[in-house]
Amino acid sequence: MIVKPFDALRPTKEEVERVQCPPYDVVDFNEARRFVEDSHSFMRVVRPDVIANSQEDIYEVAAREFNKLISEGALIRHGKPAFYIYSQTMDGHTQTGLVACVAASEYPERIKRHELTRVEKEEERTKHILKTRAHTGQVFLTYKAIPELKELIKVENGHLLYEVKSHNPEVTHKIYSIDDSSLIKQIQDVFEKIPKLYIADGHHRAAASVRAAQKLGGDGEWNYFMATIFPHDELQLMGYHRVVKDLNGMSAGDFIARLEIAGFDITRVSKKVEPAAAHHFGMYLNGYWYELRAYNVNESDLIKRLDVSILQERVLGAILGINNPRTNSRIDFVGGIYGVETLQSLVNSGKYAVAFALYPTKIEDVMDIADAELTMPPKSTWFEPKLRSGLLVHKF
Repeated sequence: MIVKPFDALRPTKEEVERVQCPPYDVVDFNEARRFVEDSHSFMRVVRPDVIANSQEDIYEVAAREFNKLISEGALIRHGKPAFYIYSQTMDGHTQTGLVACVAASEYPERIKRHELTRVEKEEERTKHILKTRAHTGQVFLTYKAIPELKELIKVENGHLLYEVKSHNPEVTHKIYSIDDSSLIKQIQDVFEKIPKLYIADGHHRAAASVRAAQKLGGDGEWNYFMATIFPHDELQLMGYHRVVKDLNGMSAGDFIARLEIAGFDITRVSKKVEPAAAHHFGMYLNGYWYELRAYNVNESDLIKRLDVSILQERVLGAILGINNPRTNSRIDFVGGIYGVETLQSLVNSGKYAVAFALYPTKIEDVMDIADAELTMPPKSTWFEPKLRSGLLVHKF
């Protein structure tokens, strides 16, 4: 696998707190508005729709704000091609990855995907890349852990550039540079032995980067896109929960009876349910928590054995009539970081009738499905912590 050092644009130490922000796709419009109040927030680049007026092209706005950060000295060049170490610590859990450029030509044969992408979202990201002439967000990749590589990408081997904290959840983000040419070569040599990388998060960013490279054509930095690459055994996945607005015309009693027929053992309990194992679900309905345990699961089928598939096929589709969760307005999704308490409060608010808490998908399942060139159901994985935007940018 080809990995390439690059001369990153990055914030100065004085500006890094102002510049850094969450990824564009994990904040809603109102949350983004709070960030863009700071004229040096990178949110103005990745969410230009928040500041553009109705007559403006949002991609022109993104390029304008990006170039403003450069001209005003908030973003500077690192000075020479380098690798970068990205260390994240949340609740005592630390994961350490390498920030590098990977070849667009390796996608999707060797940079493996597990999700479908939507053409319109790909096109939006492609326009953003072409107008800014930069990869402003990182694609989150993983590889099957190799002790030799983890030893090379230790923070002790890098030079600390900055440390910042994000909140909700509280995460410490540290960026180090690897400038030593011999260490860079050692890292590249080990990566050459790795047959595949897997997209954990950022499928649309990856696909858009490939489209942008194809549109530009020829030789150039645009043929490589920025990624942060973590060993699989350090990643932290959380459940991706579901909340549904109604019971499809059924009473609560009828709904529970249908669940039993669908292949669940059901027990009402006196406390909230945090799923403890695969095929174990929590359900909150009419002020009560229930434990649901699915039986007769086809463990030999990579897709059907996933809890998101079991819930979709047996409950959401067959009972509640939600056959396409991507487009159905009766269902919403809640990332595991928000906890099962959020599910309870959403149902108690009256906006939703029932909530389902899911056990996290295993990273091994993600890789196995990608290797089999299959696709996971929508909203199957929630990785935490998220990568911050604006800490490193690949400008071409």
